[in-house]
Amino acid sequence: MEEPILKVENLEVGVKKDTGFMNIVNNISFFLKKGETLGIVGESGCGKSMTSLSIMDLTPASVSLKSGKILLKDKDLTAMRKNERRKVRGKEIAMIFQEPMTSLNPVYTIGYQIVEMIRNHQNMTKKQAYQHALNMLQLVGIPRADEILHEYPHQLSGGMRQRVMIAMVLSCSPEILIADEPTTALDVTIQAQILELMKSLQEEMNMSIILITHDLGVVAEMCDRVVVMYAGEIVEESEVHELFENPKHPYTKGLLESLPDVDEDREYLSSIKGTVPSPSEMPEGCRFAPRCAFASEKCQEDPPVFRVNQKSSCKCWLFEDSTAE
Repeated sequence: MEEPILKVENLEVGVKKDTGFMNIVNNISFFLKKGETLGIVGESGCGKSMTSLSIMDLTPASVSLKSGKILLKDKDLTAMRKNERRKVRGKEIAMIFQEPMTSLNPVYTIGYQIVEMIRNHQNMTKKQAYQHALNMLQLVGIPRADEILHEYPHQLSGGMRQRVMIAMVLSCSPEILIADEPTTALDVTIQAQILELMKSLQEEMNMSIILITHDLGVVAEMCDRVVVMYAGEIVEESEVHELFENPKHPYTKGLLESLPDVDEDREYLSSIKGTVPSPSEMPEGCRFAPRCAFASEKCQEDPPVFRVNQKSSCKCWLFEDSTAE
């Protein structure tokens, strides 16, 4: 198998408390191959965004990395100094955030912000960087790009601001793009345009993408493989077709059953009973057991990750006859 471009190994991230360390992300591992799109899905609060912020070294001051490795090819990002990781961030790994209005500085023009990004990571004069910024805006389909460079974020629509963010993060040709709910704040038509843009730019630049979302429709359209997270843990990892056709974990099945189906005449949608536990009140053993219809006494023990087949792994005792990883 081709060596992954990014590997996350046994990552634990959390908050220091008087009573000890409270995990937000608990011992997760996954990989990303060159040119593929990996989806990370789950309910709000499951640790998706904190995982991406840990990779980018952008976690809040109160949050710290307890253990684990983040390997970018042969480099361990967790072993780097802050200034070394700052050079990687933007140039080799870039990130699009959920709300572009909070990601763009409202007091600087679009052109100033993109040019600053380019000059921080590329050996260009101001004139060269300005021309490159103009080219990038044109690449992402922004009309009258030369005028937009002189405008401020509040003068643009949500869809246009997100295109500006994509132009900015791709201006240094990163090998990996992390997109954290990149279309949540946009209407359906603009959402489709942004996703299509990301897909075409990925093919053009041979870029790898980590797509963080709670929208399984977006996952089906965009992703090659999927990681399903629940309560700070990875409960299932699978190729996208395998996940939709043959989901393994009860939580994944619950997510898929809650989707509306135009071919079925249903008065009510299925739902998963209960709520996601808070990080300070995690149940013993399997974290999904209190909400699971298949829970047994065995679930009082924390299950390992079982390799179900070549395409899927699952953190559930229902698959204890499979090989544990």
